[in-house]
Amino acid sequence: MNIRITTIIVLLLALSGCGQSSSSGLEISKGEFGESWPFTVESGVVDCVDGQAAIFKTGGRSYQLNGFARSRGYAPIDPIWRENPEIPGTKVNIGTMINLALKQC
Repeated sequence: MNIRITTIIVLLLALSGCGQSSSSGLEISKGEFGESWPFTVESGVVDCVDGQAAIFKTGGRSYQLNGFARSRGYAPIDPIWRENPEIPGTKVNIGTMINLALKQC
């Protein structure tokens, strides 16, 4: 009987972690992306929160990369989003960062 209870407890503990992400994100840096790096900071972490909110973490702050992150109250990315030097008035494409973040879900 003791072995049964122990087995049940172990199984319950194992199952309690299912569906939860233990991801701490993916570290990325300007050196990896060169001119396609879309931020004004040198490095950070892309991550996924709540299964669909793409965020970029740097300097102790988390920024929104998509509408889902915006709706959850993450800081706007605009202050660290780099201007596109080739097309004045536009920003460097951030799509790759969103894709990398969503892969962390």
